[in-house]
Amino acid sequence: MCGIAGIFRMGGGDAARDQILIEQMTNSLAHRGPDSAGTWADDQAFLGHRRLSIIDLSDAACEPMHDPEERFVLIYNGEVYNYKELGRELEGKGHVLRTRSDAEVVLRAYRQWGAAALDRFNGMWAMAIWDREKRELFLARDRAGKKPLYYATGADGTLYFASEVRAFRVLGFRFGLNPQAAFDFLTQGTYGHLHGTGFFDGLSELPPAHYITVRAGERPVPRRYWDVPVVAGPDRLPYDSNLQRRFRDLVMDAVALRLRSDVPVGATLSGGLDSSALVLCMEELTGGAPLHLFTSLYPGTRYDETRYFDSVVAKLAQPHVHRVTPPESGWKEGLLRVLEHQEEPFGDTSILAHFHLMAAARANGVPVILSGQGGDELMMGYPSMVRAYLGHLLGSGQWALARKEISAWGLGTGQKFQGVLRTALPHALPLALRDRVRVAAVARLARGITPALREAASLLRFDARGERTSFDSYVVQVFKRFSIPHLTHYDDRNAMAFAVEGRMPFLDYRLVELLFSVEYDALFHDGFTKRILRDSFAHMLPAEVRQRRDKIGFYTPLAGWLRSHADWIDSVMDRDRVRQAGVIDPERFLRRLRDLRRGDESAELEVWRGFVFHLWMNQFDVAPLGSRADLGEPVVERSAGSAIRLAPVGAMGIHSK
Repeated sequence: MCGIAGIFRMGGGDAARDQILIEQMTNSLAHRGPDSAGTWADDQAFLGHRRLSIIDLSDAACEPMHDPEERFVLIYNGEVYNYKELGRELEGKGHVLRTRSDAEVVLRAYRQWGAAALDRFNGMWAMAIWDREKRELFLARDRAGKKPLYYATGADGTLYFASEVRAFRVLGFRFGLNPQAAFDFLTQGTYGHLHGTGFFDGLSELPPAHYITVRAGERPVPRRYWDVPVVAGPDRLPYDSNLQRRFRDLVMDAVALRLRSDVPVGATLSGGLDSSALVLCMEELTGGAPLHLFTSLYPGTRYDETRYFDSVVAKLAQPHVHRVTPPESGWKEGLLRVLEHQEEPFGDTSILAHFHLMAAARANGVPVILSGQGGDELMMGYPSMVRAYLGHLLGSGQWALARKEISAWGLGTGQKFQGVLRTALPHALPLALRDRVRVAAVARLARGITPALREAASLLRFDARGERTSFDSYVVQVFKRFSIPHLTHYDDRNAMAFAVEGRMPFLDYRLVELLFSVEYDALFHDGFTKRILRDSFAHMLPAEVRQRRDKIGFYTPLAGWLRSHADWIDSVMDRDRVRQAGVIDPERFLRRLRDLRRGDESAELEVWRGFVFHLWMNQFDVAPLGSRADLGEPVVERSAGSAIRLAPVGAMGIHSK
């Protein structure tokens, strides 16, 4: 796990200046890679790397790294977990590996197979490879988008790329505001990923499962190399014992691969189904070795998951439990720090709790953390997905099954049949029609934003094109557009803020492909979500965890925090500054803040979203709505060169500490 940055000159330039610029960019990513740093350059490409040492801790595995012929130079962020198997395959083809690192395997795999090597990788990555012979730059990102990679084109055509937005900001670049991302977040709590763009205008993010190959004079064009499978209803895998066994074996192997590390490995545990199954798999695979667990619990509240958590811990031979509660004091400073690392506004305040979990992991010397993230998205774990599925049953004429499942879901969640039916009925409509019906509801949610923002954005949410049924398409969009992009973003930023590597076994591409190919009754049955997980690991899971129907996650008491900091919020939301930004109606916002102060918790989300959005615009100096990004001449900080030296080509890893 690391940070990468690069500059690709389309024409001539000042090499000495560009060397300073790449050092500035690389230095800004020091938190992602505290163990070593290095740069490499020729007359066209400038590459920078910050290393967090996880596999092969020797200097030989540092980057930038080149092949023996010195044709290809690699900078790489992430882990390819099946590097041992790929290494043996490469050795069979005549390659002589000089390190035990996955980075060298990635480099040699590209030399052997080119872009097709991506199909062989199992893991997470954002990488850049410079081909000195073809004068060609290759950029690639993993299938689920676990590792970030941004790029922008300067006024003179120069291509800049990096792991985080801060690497562009140290060059003096100022980005504009993407109105669609702003609209989606403020009205619905969704993120810029919904429409394939981020919050910053003028900055692009390489989409998951895409790569770019670019030469001088060419425009970078992302190309997809992987997608979730399209499986027609009759061809979906039936739910039976064979499928359970296949799923169980894949989960165990996904966890086993992600236990590969030369540093300590731990896990987060909430007491939910996904994290509980994950931790119990780790226990079996490690033979009961000491296991560090990090959790955020709120005993005595309605969100308390202590009994579920304790039932899992009781099954472990040597648990080391770290209970983390975000402090009441220092909330203001903590929020600003989280926002600094997230680099975008966030609507889910459990991110604050997760941030403190990652801090605790680093403080306790556990730089690799496995989590159960991704299980909800893949196995219909959210109530919103259940409602969509019940609507699908109604819309496809499966009346008897719909009645049965509506009754079972209502019984298990304490809802009346009519109430469940009412929430499911809108989902019986095709996606394209459903979106148009939603427009009126979205318009009501837009009362707190300016007319200019409403006019600049689309109210539509779904992409109704493609060769899938409406529900198939909905499930795919949850994975590709709604939830997973946000999930991988906040997990990476929180973890890397403390130089911690977060790993998500449920996002192993083999599991993703399998779960997109099964009959839906493998995911939801008799009112229970995640049927395949509950059944396949019934022998491991405590009964109270396996039979849970509620979903909590890492809770944070948002309304109380907002009320106790209302004076600060009021001062940040200065009427003139808010009005100048052109996004939020300041009078409406302050009225809702007063409502919240009086105890009206219906104002909670509107206040939070408006506040954190405006705070983000201020903190990142985002240009007002309608203003253009400024990617002119980069700012050179002459002191930057003191931190990293330009290393000559010669060693396997090109670096300096």
